[in-house]
Amino acid sequence: MPDDRWIERCRAQRVPYLEGEAPARAGVFGFVLGQDALSIYPVGAFELCGQAVIYPPQTLNPTEETAMLAAAMGLVRARAWDGAGVRTLWFVKQRDGSDFALLKVDEDISREAKHLLTLRGLWDGAGPSFLKPGEPAPSLLELPVIGVSLGDTLYTAGDLRNALLRLPEPVRAEFDGWYEKVLRHDG
Repeated sequence: MPDDRWIERCRAQRVPYLEGEAPARAGVFGFVLGQDALSIYPVGAFELCGQAVIYPPQTLNPTEETAMLAAAMGLVRARAWDGAGVRTLWFVKQRDGSDFALLKVDEDISREAKHLLTLRGLWDGAGPSFLKPGEPAPSLLELPVIGVSLGDTLYTAGDLRNALLRLPEPVRAEFDGWYEKVLRHDG
């Protein structure tokens, strides 16, 4: 559950927040935002799928993704945090509907944020390169590859199926629904 500061921002922005446990029929999605003295940058999004994380999310439709990103940007613009940095806002969404709520906020750089920054070439091993003094603002084009991660390990490939196949077999065996269908596809 978000802390009181974020809950107050949610109320002010009319963004629902989760009270209690996430329902079983829910998906978890994250949005990584960077902020410097000039602007707020949507670094990217991801989807939690069992133990694995998929970059970018594959089961959100564009309207849902836009709505969640707008909520995340609205919370940040409402000065829920001050100064420069990278934050990860986690949302829970009904699998069979479009309702979503803020689940939590990582105010320190999350593992998922590091992976997204790495996929974009914006992680220099010690931190986000665009937040260093004198560095240019990031150019955030579409991700050139699909990424999946398991803990600290990031796997990449040119397509989703090949990225998923890089995960260990026990992790792949946990996939159901759409991701299971992608893995079963032979070509």
